[in-house]
Amino acid sequence: MLEIIKDWQQIATQSRDNKWPIVVMIDQEDCPFCRRVEGEFFAAIFASGEFRDRALFGKMSINAGDSVLDQDGRPVLVESFLSDLNTNFTPTILFLDADKTELTEKMVGLSTPDFYGFYLERAIKKSINALS
Repeated sequence: MLEIIKDWQQIATQSRDNKWPIVVMIDQEDCPFCRRVEGEFFAAIFASGEFRDRALFGKMSINAGDSVLDQDGRPVLVESFLSDLNTNFTPTILFLDADKTELTEKMVGLSTPDFYGFYLERAIKKSINALS
């Protein structure tokens, strides 16, 4: 479903070139709420096609030892890469520009499942508008 982001430099270039936000789900291996957010809410968003060619989507795992290529192409631990974004709780959804600046407020946890899809779509739209 959501592709794992392994190269931030690559996705940041796509974001800049297209003026698209980067929607990142922060997850963990043993997080049932993460599986639900991805399998239910992101699945519905992808099925609708509403944000195709308007935003980039991916996920990063804060499992011990997982790494990503940073904006300079250097491998760093995901926790270090995300350290300035306060993502210690999963799932967390970030809405970022190419410089890792938050475009709208992050979504932390799955506190309101009945309205989660609505809040997620609204946040994606806000992040798209922030780059327009």
